[in-house]
Amino acid sequence: MKCYFGGSSLEGLDHEFRSICFAENLQQAKQLIWKYGDVHEDCDSEYIYLRVVRRPEHDDMFGKDGRTDAHVVTDRSIYREMGWSVECDEHCAGCGLATMDGDFPLCDECEMCDECGHEDDCPNIEQPEIEVA
Repeated sequence: MKCYFGGSSLEGLDHEFRSICFAENLQQAKQLIWKYGDVHEDCDSEYIYLRVVRRPEHDDMFGKDGRTDAHVVTDRSIYREMGWSVECDEHCAGCGLATMDGDFPLCDECEMCDECGHEDDCPNIEQPEIEVA
């Protein structure tokens, strides 16, 4: 399957793309994104304004959400791994990925996500218990 991003061709929008899908070809991607994607409002509910582009650099993400068929991506961790974010998101100091509206919180002290862990000097690192003999 191939990765496609979908959005509106209209000028002046906050976001260039709104939806991600995996499909066999551009025609199938357009159908999926129009039917199941988050593009109608940006396209003024007119299919003619739908813009779908191929993103081969993300083809390797296919199947990470457990799906093996053509589909519109709904898993926010996939959006995050592709570099997307939600408005006003913070970003991890380690990997630079977004918090996705709090779904992937950062440590208050070192501003790292759970996937990256903590800075070596972060006070929130769980210290191993030392047995006293």
